[in-house]
This record gives sequence, C-alpha cells and structure tokens, in this order.
Amino acid sequence: MRNLWQLPLQRLEIYCQPFQRPGGYFKVSPQASCNGSDWIGMERHFAVIEESIPFRLLSKSDYFSLLKQHFRGPSQAIDRHACTLIDYLNTRPNYFHWFLDALPRIFAAESYKQLTGRNVSIVIPENLRPWQWDSLRYLGVQESQLIQVPAASPVRSWSFAQLITTFSHRHIRRSATGHFDAFSPDSIQTLANRLLTGVDQIEGTAPATHRLYVSRGHATLRRVQNEDEIIDFLCPYGFKRVCLDELPLHQQIKLFQGATHVISAHGGALTNLLYVSPGCQVLEIFQTGHGIRPDFFQLAALRGADYSFYEATSLNKENEIVIPIGVLRTFLDSSL
Repeated sequence: MRNLWQLPLQRLEIYCQPFQRPGGYFKVSPQASCNGSDWIGMERHFAVIEESIPFRLLSKSDYFSLLKQHFRGPSQAIDRHACTLIDYLNTRPNYFHWFLDALPRIFAAESYKQLTGRNVSIVIPENLRPWQWDSLRYLGVQESQLIQVPAASPVRSWSFAQLITTFSHRHIRRSATGHFDAFSPDSIQTLANRLLTGVDQIEGTAPATHRLYVSRGHATLRRVQNEDEIIDFLCPYGFKRVCLDELPLHQQIKLFQGATHVISAHGGALTNLLYVSPGCQVLEIFQTGHGIRPDFFQLAALRGADYSFYEATSLNKENEIVIPIGVLRTFLDSSL
C-alpha cells in the first residue's frame, strides 16, 4: 500500500499486519438441510452451519424462525452429496458475492471428491445471469453437476445426503477492531488462476495493455459527478474509460489482466482486481458516507498490485462524489 495523502487507515490498518488463514478448509455435514429463503444450513441435530451464512450472526428469534420453517415445510429431499452456491448474499445476482463467496465452494466440492471419489452436485439459482453461467464454464463445471432451483419454488427446506460447505471470506466474526472479513489467499489465487486459464482455453484471446478508468456506469449509488472532467484529464495519459456492466465476463477478465493502471470509485466492478498482474497500479476512491472497506485492498495485495486509496466527501445520501483532479495528478506522478 502507498498512502499518498497520509490519510487515516481506518479499517485498512489491521490488514496491513500479518495474519494466518488456513487454506483448503471445508466442512461435511451428513443429512443436513438448507432452510428458508436465505438457504441457511442446519446440521441433522439442528445446529446452524455457520459456513452457510458468511459474516452473519443469527439471533435467538432468527434461529427459532428457522426451525419453524424447517418443520413446517414444504420440504424436498435430494439424496446427493452437494454444495450450494445459494445463500442470503446470493439469492439474487451480485457480482462481488458470487465470485468471492459462492464460487470458491466449488473447490471444496472438488477437494471432497478427491478425498472420497464421490461426485458432488452444485446447487444454483435458476435465474443466473450470463456472466454467472460463463464463470461456471470457465471453472469447468459440467451441466450434469448442476441442480437448478426455481426462483419461485414453494419449497422451504432442502435436505441432502451430505452438504459440503466452506468459508472463503468473512470467516472471523468478532475482533478488537470490528468485523475482520479476511479472504482466504488459497481460495482467491485458485479462483483467479482457474478463471484466467478457463478464459484462455475457451475464448482464446490475448490480453491487451490498458490504463483503465472504471466508470460507475448505470449505477444509482456512489456515482462520480465530474466523470467527463476526469476523462478529459486522463485521456492524454492513455487511459480508457470502461463501463463494465456493458461487457461480457471474458472481456472484463482480459481488460484487468492486461491493465497497468486501474482508477475507480469503490464498487463491485473492482472484484475484477482478481485478474490483475503483479505491479498493476490501483487507485480506489472511497466515499465518506460509505466508509473505507478492506476487500479490494486485499485482492490487490494478493495479486501483487500496488494499491493506493483516497476518500472523497459524499455529497448526498446516494454517496455521490467529486474526484479532485489534483488527486489523480498525484497518483499519476507517483505511478507513471
């Protein structure tokens, strides 16, 4: 990290210290179930499977409501060994949580198969977006492995012969500095390398070299009000404005794989830091009303990028900001 403006690190501080996160962890729960609209896992003796609810704590009333749903049903038994990519963060398409919370569970299923020789089914929502389908293809998931659950299914409890779950993110619930939502380096590197390899094998395109300014595009929150001014300043330096919600997944992956510089306001598009190469220069601009968050600093660090950050003042309840041109000039002076 380069703290070019000597800003308080806030939540980033703890992530600048060494810590350990074991790789390859997964849990096997026989005769387990997933319950309710949030697909919360429960053991056969009705203990909650915490690996199924990353970064969430259930109250007593939540737990008893879950039990009620389990017994009231309707329920459906699936006599298979399975892992589910559905949880309360992934009942609807969410770019960030799909890649960083859902997809790494596939590696747990693969590890289980290597240990036992048993095939594992992958449970997914029926309403996947094209980028989600592409991510499964790039990871080598076969259609025969999938169990698709209709979005409007009346079933409230799904039971499995064996349920395989894991944490890849947000596994430590409490710490002295608040929630410590660390990524698993093992999961992140495996995910990045597998997706990069899958894109090369299926799409067969070489990465171009780019300096990227990532637009918030059609987002309704955390927009950058002076984006045209920013582009006028950055274009002479060879920057390209990209609106990622208009691009298929393989193009997003290739853009970031070849990027030498990435400038972006905080947002889910920075999930694509998964693919950057060592030495890439990253500037993330936070919004004061949204706060400084450690997720993309971790991704940049794990991929060997040089990370800088700035915090711009939120101008309204939507956390829109203006990025000072002087901030961009300082970043370019230090990174070109």
